Amino acid sequence: MEYLKKRGLSADSAASFRLGYVENPLPGHETARGMIAIPYLTRAGVMTIRFRRLGDGEGPKYRSVPGDPPRIYNANALLMPSDYIAICEGEFDAIAAHEAGIRAAHGRAVELGLPAVGMAGVSAFKPYFARCFKGYKAVFMLADGDDKGQGLEFAEKIAELVKNVRICPMPAGHDVNSYVLAHGPEALLDLLEIKR
Repeated sequence: MEYLKKRGLSADSAASFRLGYVENPLPGHETARGMIAIPYLTRAGVMTIRFRRLGDGEGPKYRSVPGDPPRIYNANALLMPSDYIAICEGEFDAIAAHEAGIRAAHGRAVELGLPAVGMAGVSAFKPYFARCFKGYKAVFMLADGDDKGQGLEFAEKIAELVKNVRICPMPAGHDVNSYVLAHGPEALLDLLEIKR
């Protein structure tokens, strides 16, 4: 929880997204020991789990189950009644955006929320995912403000496939999670110019 709190995620968020910690891995999953477990949930249950290293360290930051196909993280957001949805470049960014929309909409009309999904990297977005985003007034592609331009490259790839995308780059040095942490949930909706 200490690590998640540093990322601006509450105990309620951790419980809602069923985040866990791998203390005693099952046989064959020893490489996930000491990592955060991020389940990919749908109405049918857990489809897969990705693992994230805590803080800095050696080895890959994320691990997937070998042979697992690409999936949309927080796919349940696609079931929420909303004119908008956001696509983020990672699970924690999707949680931060989703929770920011819920908090900013608290006590207001449901349309003000910002359901958000995440992709586990540029290659994880498959062309057939595009049909999931039809019918929205706008699909916000929240691109990381990294110095290598990879966030915008990812956003442009998705914009080629999803016709109602609005590319929204985060300010330099920020991803969605760090921006919400630094400026608050309302600031994210203001950045996207969602009328409230």
